[in-house]
Amino acid sequence: MNKIEQAILNSLKVNMGYKDGEKVAIVMQAWNPAFEEKHLRKFELAAALCHAMYEVFRQAGVDVELLSYVPPEARSGVDATPELYEKIGFREIIFMPTVFSLTHTRFRKTQTEKGSRVASMPGFTLEMYEEGGPMDVDYSLLHQQTEAQAEKLRNCRYVRVLAEDTDITVEIDPTLVHVSSGVLTKPGKFGNLPGAEAYVVPVHEGKSKGYFTVPVGWGGTGPLKYRAKFFVERGRFVAVCGETLEAQEYIDKEIIPLIFDGKDFDILAELGIGTNPNITGEYVQKKGWNTLVAEKIYGSIHFANGNSKGMGGQNDVPVHIDWVVPGVTAEFLP
Repeated sequence: MNKIEQAILNSLKVNMGYKDGEKVAIVMQAWNPAFEEKHLRKFELAAALCHAMYEVFRQAGVDVELLSYVPPEARSGVDATPELYEKIGFREIIFMPTVFSLTHTRFRKTQTEKGSRVASMPGFTLEMYEEGGPMDVDYSLLHQQTEAQAEKLRNCRYVRVLAEDTDITVEIDPTLVHVSSGVLTKPGKFGNLPGAEAYVVPVHEGKSKGYFTVPVGWGGTGPLKYRAKFFVERGRFVAVCGETLEAQEYIDKEIIPLIFDGKDFDILAELGIGTNPNITGEYVQKKGWNTLVAEKIYGSIHFANGNSKGMGGQNDVPVHIDWVVPGVTAEFLP
């Protein structure tokens, strides 16, 4: 067994706390010919990971099944198909190395309510298991560090975030603080691999207000070609502005629909704090933009629009987009 194969097995045993006899499912999204060709490579990489995980687990004697379905829309936050609901039954452990995230969907919520331990891994690739990569960390220590950030969130009502051209104050619900450290060993636990982040649901249509700026090369569902400034008032996104006419045309085409093209897509749904020391801006730049990885960058904070239902909030819409801001300072206020 090579190092990557051993790391894959460790993610089952260490991150998920696998016990002999437990049933494991790997959820794979199959290519939809209706999608734009720009998505095809992501499906190929996800499929390669799913099959590699399946083979490693199978050879280790694990009761594992690879379950595939065709996603109906090319967007994170869209629920799984009825066929997948029927096929999955109950599995103690579920890995979801998908192209488009199922984290904040009814499907994921349904599985955790059954008691399944769910690792959501949208955009995850085999190379994340490499030495020095996002999975090559001491997850016990990372859990402690992430929990420390979560405790700060539990003991405040407002978080003020400052960075370059960024000054936003978010009114949070301290009862809806979550730790996604990559340690998912308890029944009903869910989170992302790789870890880690501490995140919280803002008060729905509360007093959150201000602005944050996502620089060129950061995102988003993909890296932005132009710097974008997001404005929030009363817990809703109200505008996204570019610095030039060309930038605004790009924003109007690529960003505005993700926030304003559906009812309540514009709700401020999450504030998250990245805590993984192995994930840096340089790492993401080298490997290519991946929101799942980028939102875990140590020293970054991300804001999401759309669905908060999957985190205990009340906004139930089929979209959840994280926008990552680097180099931040956070103030935790009463």
